[in-house]
Amino acid sequence: MDLTRKKRTKLYEDVVEQIRKLIIEGTLAPGDQLLPERQLAEKLGVSRSAVREALTSLVSLGLLEIIPGSGAYVKEVKMDDLINPLASVMLKEIDNIFDLLEARLVLETGAARLAAERAERTDLYEMHEFLRDMENDVNEGRNTDESDSLFHFSTVRASHNPVLLNLMTVLMGLMKEYYGPSRKKLVELCEDRDMWTRQHRETYEAIKAGDPETAAAAVARHLETTIERLKKLQGMEE
Repeated sequence: MDLTRKKRTKLYEDVVEQIRKLIIEGTLAPGDQLLPERQLAEKLGVSRSAVREALTSLVSLGLLEIIPGSGAYVKEVKMDDLINPLASVMLKEIDNIFDLLEARLVLETGAARLAAERAERTDLYEMHEFLRDMENDVNEGRNTDESDSLFHFSTVRASHNPVLLNLMTVLMGLMKEYYGPSRKKLVELCEDRDMWTRQHRETYEAIKAGDPETAAAAVARHLETTIERLKKLQGMEE
């Protein structure tokens, strides 16, 4: 783990943010055990009480679990656990869902190009797992919010650009708050639900093939389809 001490007022918050970042980036995976409390404190140059407070906070956020007599372990991460508090602030400034979708279009097409150039074997494995989960959700008639969001998140993570990853974290938090109800109606009214998974698979295959332009085009096609259908849905409700 690459943990370094940063100068902040509350040391435990620094520890929380560093561990949270390692989880978001995939450096710490579900099931991984953290260093013992004493070693973490020494590595970070903080007190054990600061580490203990940070671990307690991470447990409350749902990112860690403490197993008595064993240690602290990374839990299976869900999108709800990754939402940056900044999303709640930004939500107040949004007037139009299409502004959010437009921002995603710009960010995710660029990230897909980078992912096609930089994705590693572990990135492709993660993307494929989330794609398979999404396809299973569609085939069995389950809600695809979680698997869909995690797939999009994994494509941006494969860009290996931490700034894009953090921006995506905020955008996905905003999408959950602002777009959730509309997305549910959109999926319910969609006559070809397999289309959504086909578009995601096209993105995955292009990134796997190392084809930046095809990957970007696949992402753009998916989000543009979403925008077009959402506009039609809003027209039906007016």
